Amino acid sequence: MSITTRIADVLHKSVVTTFFGLFCYQGYQLGSKMIEGRTGDGPGATVGRQQQQHQQEHPQEGFIQMLRDKYQEEYTKYFDTGHRDWYDKDDNSFLDKVPKPKDYQPGGKRN
Repeated sequence: MSITTRIADVLHKSVVTTFFGLFCYQGYQLGSKMIEGRTGDGPGATVGRQQQQHQQEHPQEGFIQMLRDKYQEEYTKYFDTGHRDWYDKDDNSFLDKVPKPKDYQPGGKRN
């Protein structure tokens, strides 16, 4: 076996080992982030950071909850054939039900 073949074999093994190591490291990082989760209560999380994250209110939390409520309301009316869910051409009363930003934002303020 010539010296160039040995050098090529060593280089090939080092490249393959490096790629395998990077793959394992990325798998470790991804796995630890998945275990940690969205709230940060995985391994190594501090209690103060958890409490701070739980106390903060998301700026669109009210809007998301309003959408959930509207969905639940529409879902319960879906199979009910006794309600009238259409409007006349000149009837604008449905515009009163349109949510306004002050209805769902925390404190009624706009960002």
